[in-house]
Amino acid sequence: MTDPERTESTSTYNPRIIGLIILVLFLCSGMTGLFYQVIWSRMIVKVIGAAPFAISIVLTVFMGGLGLGSYLAGRYIDRIQKSSQLIQLYGLMEIGIGIYALLLGGFIAASQSIFSSIYNLSSDYLLIFNAVILIGAFVLFIIPVTLMGATLPILIRFYVANLGHLGARVGRLYAINTIGAAVGSILSGFILIKLWGVDGTLRFAVVVNFIIGGISFVLANWVAKRTARAVVNSELSGDISSQNKDDTQYSHSHQIAALTIFAVSGYAAMAYEVIWTRLLGLVIGPTTYSFTIVLTTFIVGLALGAMFFGWLADRTKHPFRLLLITQLSAAILALFVSQFLGNSQFFFAKLIFSFRDDFTTLSIAKATVLFVLLLGPTIALGATFPLVGKIYTRSLRKLGQSIGFAYAINTIGALLGSFSAGFILIPLLGKENSLSVVIGAQLLTILVVVGILKPESDKLRSKALVLMSVLGLVLTMAFPHWDRQQLATGKYYRFSSYADMLKNTTWWDAMVKLPRDFMPNISGTEVVFYGDGIGGFTTVEKDVDPFGKPQYVLYNSGKADASSESDMATQTMLAHLPLLFHPEPKNVMILG
Repeated sequence: MTDPERTESTSTYNPRIIGLIILVLFLCSGMTGLFYQVIWSRMIVKVIGAAPFAISIVLTVFMGGLGLGSYLAGRYIDRIQKSSQLIQLYGLMEIGIGIYALLLGGFIAASQSIFSSIYNLSSDYLLIFNAVILIGAFVLFIIPVTLMGATLPILIRFYVANLGHLGARVGRLYAINTIGAAVGSILSGFILIKLWGVDGTLRFAVVVNFIIGGISFVLANWVAKRTARAVVNSELSGDISSQNKDDTQYSHSHQIAALTIFAVSGYAAMAYEVIWTRLLGLVIGPTTYSFTIVLTTFIVGLALGAMFFGWLADRTKHPFRLLLITQLSAAILALFVSQFLGNSQFFFAKLIFSFRDDFTTLSIAKATVLFVLLLGPTIALGATFPLVGKIYTRSLRKLGQSIGFAYAINTIGALLGSFSAGFILIPLLGKENSLSVVIGAQLLTILVVVGILKPESDKLRSKALVLMSVLGLVLTMAFPHWDRQQLATGKYYRFSSYADMLKNTTWWDAMVKLPRDFMPNISGTEVVFYGDGIGGFTTVEKDVDPFGKPQYVLYNSGKADASSESDMATQTMLAHLPLLFHPEPKNVMILG
């Protein structure tokens, strides 16, 4: 393919510099995307309330917009033949995101009276109220998140010159953008919002968007003057030995199967993230910092998986088989990780106790441990995008359409996984059974795909996949299995009663033994209520004092918040404050 823009010598032109600049820009783009997700969630809950449904609605619109943007961009960008136009389009997307982000605060403030009226009219009808809130959030957020979703297929269209290096390039771009999101999670959760507040962090993100857009226009102008798209991409890929054939080797049935696996993988990844985050809130504490650590480690694992298996996809003769193996591995590893995390209270209590005097060291220690634990399943889950891209892309001429559609399918799966895990599976089944269902869904998908395709070649490997999937399904009937009494009370704070035990127990024993092995005296209490709900995790324990009198304690996310008697002084004294300051109280409302 030739390009009329090719009019000048390229002796002073190094195309690798362009590749590096694009990667840096896309890393920053991923960072700002996470900034906006955090900031806009905080802004909108001031208007529509901070109920769990409100947060989920924002996330639903955010992820839906990403899928929509990817799909729409994929349908259009294959018509663009000049690389400079692709870079310009990417720059326009970033500038559009920044402009809308500046205006969005005013839009949200202006909508406050509308949402208040909606609440007053429909607050007694939860389904109607949430449906209207969903429509309102869709109107407010759909434009910028659609622009965000369009950026990935645009840059993939620019960055990939032939199918021989498609896996590596797709995996690299996705990984870089995902790592940017991890950086954004750390910066917003630990530094920027604390330092500058929501408004300051928002302005910083807008400035970054404008800088990305400006650099993109300068870069596009440079490319337009010096080289053609075919030359840029062929030189960019000069370090990769690749096949230049244009047509994929996979049948239509294999491509449909790959898309199905991609959707289920997206569903499972988000469901795991939601359930593990809820679980780790009971193990390391339900704080914003803990959530940030879990999110960051999860994102980094996905990025590493995309990068490594993208590289491997171009070097293996059987990427479809590799896709099946990675998803089988993801499910089995998720089962083992879930079993450990649900019984790791004493191990993490020792970790928190050991580093309790230095918050920075404690955060690094928790992040390191969680990274190691989640590395296996998240790397396997991150493998899907480059592998599916390799399998599903029919030809280079339809690259944008193929990648855009596949990414949209994955995003729909992720959206359903996030919503169903938080609002259907956990409230109805609890965390353990929810994990069993999600893991089982991944394993069943592999069984169905292998059963339908019935590959004639390599029957031995196919039988091995079936055998391992069946074994995994059998294990999900009994695992993960956790000690509910131990989970009922958080071990992440107030170490006075077992500080000596934490000091004297080795790290290995704390990791491999069950919490009950260290605290058998807890068997004297009885869990009379254990409830996973939309808003959190609540338990009630019953204990009998030496005089035979029963006492009840209510725990929220492992923290004692009320009891039948002998409440903490800070709780009982709190009721005196409003009475002391009110000149003549006539009515009292107790909210607790």
